[in-house]
Amino acid sequence: MAQTFEALDSTEREAARPLGLGFLALAAVTYVLVVLGALVRAHGAGLACPDWPLCFGEVIPRFDFEIAFEWGHRALAGTVGLVFVGLAALVLRHPSLRRSMQVGLLLAATLLAVQIVLGGLTVLQLLASWTVTSHLVTGNAFALSLVLLGRRLLAFGSDAPAMRRPAEPWTRAIVTVAGVLLATQIVLGGLVSSSYAGLACPDWPTCIDGEFFPTWTGLRGLHVLHRMVGYGVVLVILAAAGLAREHAGSRRWLGAAAGLAVLQVLVGVANVSMRIPVEITGLHSALAAALVCTVGVGVREVWRGAGRSVG
Repeated sequence: MAQTFEALDSTEREAARPLGLGFLALAAVTYVLVVLGALVRAHGAGLACPDWPLCFGEVIPRFDFEIAFEWGHRALAGTVGLVFVGLAALVLRHPSLRRSMQVGLLLAATLLAVQIVLGGLTVLQLLASWTVTSHLVTGNAFALSLVLLGRRLLAFGSDAPAMRRPAEPWTRAIVTVAGVLLATQIVLGGLVSSSYAGLACPDWPTCIDGEFFPTWTGLRGLHVLHRMVGYGVVLVILAAAGLAREHAGSRRWLGAAAGLAVLQVLVGVANVSMRIPVEITGLHSALAAALVCTVGVGVREVWRGAGRSVG
C-alpha cells in the first residue's frame, strides 16, 4: 500500500477521498436495496411485475401497492448500476488509481452483471429457489465489494500511510472461519426463505414436539440446519471479536459484528414466535446484510499485514 500511495500525485490523492465517499454512499444505498428486496419477497410482490425488464410490457406501468413495490425495487437497482458505472469511470481516469483499483472494480462489476442477470431470472423462473437465493447472496457480496472499494480509496486519499501490525495467526484463522460460516448461513437463509421453510420448525428453542433435531431432511431439516449454523456463526463471531480486541484494524468491525450477531438470534427467535411478520423479516434481512459488511471488512483487515488506518 505504501508504495502505491507514494505513486499518487496530489490531484489523484485529492480525487480519491470524494470517490471513496461516493462508493461508501453507494454501498449504503445498495444495503437499502438488499433490504427492500427482502421486503418485496415478504410482501409476496416478487411477481407483481410478471415480465422483465419491462413491467406488463411498459417502462412505467399502472401502479398498485405490490407493483409499485417491485417496480421501485427495480428502479433503485438500475440507479445503483448507473451510479457504479459513473464512479468506476471517474476512478479509471486517474492512471495510478486505475492500476490500484482495477481488480476490485472488475470484481464488483462482475458481481453487478451477475446480479442483473439473476434479477431477470428470478422473475422469468417464477421465483425459483435457486434464483432467489443466488440473487440474495450476490447482492450482499456486491454491497461488501462497494464498502471495500470505498475504504481503499479513502486510504489513498489520506495524508500519509500508517503501518499496521498484522493480526495474530489464530485471530486470522478464527475470523476467516467466521466469514465462511456467515457466507454459508446467508445461503441457508436464502434457501429457507425462498422455500417457505420459515415455519417448518414452529417452536423455539426446540424445533417441534419438544425435539431439537426431528429430521435432517426436507424443509424441516433445512430449517434445523439453518438454526444450527446460525448458533455456530454467533459463537465464532464472539470468539473472533474477543481475539481481535488487540488488533486495531479489525476490533471495531468485529465488535460491531458480535453485537449484530446476538441481536440477529433474538430477531430470528421473534420471527418464529410471531409467525414471520413482514417487519421482523425485514429486520432479520437488514441485520444479515450488516453482518456481511462488518465481518467482511474484519476479514479483510486481519489479513492485511500493513497499510494505513482507515476509520
